[in-house]
Amino acid sequence: MIRVAAILYLMASPTLAEDLVPAVCGKVWDRLTSDIGAGLPVTGTATPTDRAGCLFTGLRLDLAGDYVPDWYVDRLYVDGSLPWLAGEAAPPDRLDVQAEGLRVVVQTGQPQMDWLFDAQSRPSAIDAKLSLAWDPVEKALRLEGLSIDFPGDNLVQASALVTGVDLSSVGAMQMSATSFAITEADLTLQMHGLFEWYVLMAVGPAVLPIEGDMDAAAEDLRAALLAAVAELPATTVPEPSKSALVDLINTLPNPWGKLEVALRSAAGIGPARLTPWVITGIPASLAEAAPVLDGVQLDIRWTPTDAP
Repeated sequence: MIRVAAILYLMASPTLAEDLVPAVCGKVWDRLTSDIGAGLPVTGTATPTDRAGCLFTGLRLDLAGDYVPDWYVDRLYVDGSLPWLAGEAAPPDRLDVQAEGLRVVVQTGQPQMDWLFDAQSRPSAIDAKLSLAWDPVEKALRLEGLSIDFPGDNLVQASALVTGVDLSSVGAMQMSATSFAITEADLTLQMHGLFEWYVLMAVGPAVLPIEGDMDAAAEDLRAALLAAVAELPATTVPEPSKSALVDLINTLPNPWGKLEVALRSAAGIGPARLTPWVITGIPASLAEAAPVLDGVQLDIRWTPTDAP
């Protein structure tokens, strides 16, 4: 309790609080908002914390114009290879990031409505965690965990292993952009309104006609998706996984449940596999795309729950 009280007291005193923030955190903030952030109008405060790493609070991406949404993050924790993130030459070994209270707020320029929109946005805030680790010997980057916690019972989780990644220098990183390959990836989507809130309105206008029988158009889309699943090579997508995809497609546009996808490939999937498409163009059929899937194994599970 004494330690907590002391931190709260020091945070209330701007001069003393600034002294408690590690110098590297100021450098990290400068780089995040300049080089990495491409000069976007981001504001925030480096804040003392009893946790390891750096804490930034009250982040705001303030985009110009009325009725243009601004992005807010209440708290952003960054830990791991802080000197590398600050722009120093030391190569990284890991990076841990945690964002709390990510939300989007429409700015109208009218104080009353801006205050109301800000209050309305808080129950829909999103929390996220990211953990990365780099092995300099194996030249492998492991996504140890990505977790995005949406409002309600909605969650995205992912992990992956990427080979051919060299972060030892800027030149090596540039070379890695063409040599990396994903050999393992696991994705879990827990959906109870997630698709409808964050995907449907973005995709729907692109795949549905503006006028006409929307139910019939949706059924045509469903039939096309089911036909595409039937064409998937069994060596890549075994029958149980195809059945899971069929069950998922039949729940659209209201998929409620848990989707689990596991990808494995000894050779990996990366730019080297996709380079031929730059010359020949995107394949017109799954048969033409089959070479890209050689040696790739996809295991898919769909566990439905009751939709409202």
